[in-house]
Amino acid sequence: MTQEDLVTNEVHCFIEKLLKDLGLANYTINITPGSIRGDNYLGIIAKVHVKGTNKENKDVTLNLIAKSAPRAEGFRSIAPIRQAYDREIYIYSKVFPEMIKLQEERGILKPFKSFAKYYSSTMGDCNEALVMEDMKELGFKLKDRHAPLDFNHVLLVMREYGKFHALSYALRDQKPELFQELSDNTQESFFSSIKSDVMYKSIELQSEKALNSLDPIKHKVAYERFKSFRSKMVDLVKEAIKSETAGKYGVITHGDCWMNNMLFKFGNTWKLNIPTELCLLDWQLSRLGSPALDLSYFLFTCSDKSTRDEYFDQLIQEYYDSLSSMLRKLGSDPDKLFPFDVLQEHLKKFSVYGLYMAVMVLFFMTSEVDEIPDIHSMTNEEDMVNKLQYESKNIEKYNDRIRGVILDFVKFDYEF
Repeated sequence: MTQEDLVTNEVHCFIEKLLKDLGLANYTINITPGSIRGDNYLGIIAKVHVKGTNKENKDVTLNLIAKSAPRAEGFRSIAPIRQAYDREIYIYSKVFPEMIKLQEERGILKPFKSFAKYYSSTMGDCNEALVMEDMKELGFKLKDRHAPLDFNHVLLVMREYGKFHALSYALRDQKPELFQELSDNTQESFFSSIKSDVMYKSIELQSEKALNSLDPIKHKVAYERFKSFRSKMVDLVKEAIKSETAGKYGVITHGDCWMNNMLFKFGNTWKLNIPTELCLLDWQLSRLGSPALDLSYFLFTCSDKSTRDEYFDQLIQEYYDSLSSMLRKLGSDPDKLFPFDVLQEHLKKFSVYGLYMAVMVLFFMTSEVDEIPDIHSMTNEEDMVNKLQYESKNIEKYNDRIRGVILDFVKFDYEF
């Protein structure tokens, strides 16, 4: 992939303007690929390594990530790309600064800061882009998406989601006008704007794979329930993710909670496999909604059944303890703003989103890189549907993961 494939001339000029605004001179820019196929679907990721001098004439090195929108007309006609970039830019430029400000005002010693440093963005036509700090250069690592996360990784994510969601409740409680403004600008818009037949064809294909993972006799109850669920899945999910559905318990969610949007850092030299820090990436699907949207998406795509069998209740409690602790430190009452029994009700009602996302992403998560089609190069809807119909050599791994999700929904008696 050439530098021109990674950033357009317009985005390159935008990066240069940013560097000048930062006071850099005599700089060189080296641009290389920042991801592989299957890592990111709504962005072209480029590593931007900059060397230059600052206003004091001292040498400066910057390691940046430029995330640019796919430019292919065929793909842009199917996915609401512009809306996705507008939403992510809003989260970085408006929502996070307000959350940081609130934590500083309340003197939070261990604040929620599990996101990349944001530099700037552009909404140029077909040249939408964000520039952020390259967190991998700070020691953060991406986990292998083929393997489920172990307990310690899942635990860290659940605790961070607790802190993150707590900030919405605190803002709703203490700065209602500000929270209303943030809410108005984070209404669900991505899924509701997809009118493409390819979306429904893709859902049909993926749900058929999921159904085939079940034995009609051995897993009779799960098989019949999921078979019935297939025909109404889209309507149920659309209702679950409507921003108004969560009512007074709605928070600003992450929205896209699969493994490739999470980077981990390991700070304990004596516990090398236990992560100590998290960086959440990709806020394009962020929306106002139930916290259970994030939790169910994450738990049912990033952990396996054995982990959930052993730790599910503990992980939900850890999430709630983290949320409650953060809310109290911020000066609000979790028992009033989001009682534990309401969380349990939301998990039962809204986890259908997690089931849907498991159906949509687990097949690709368990596929090999060379099997996944380059969706950015797809010319039309028919081309996309055809290329999504591939056989994966890891089909048994996929069957085991998706089967575990459906069986857990029956076990937990979650609505689907």
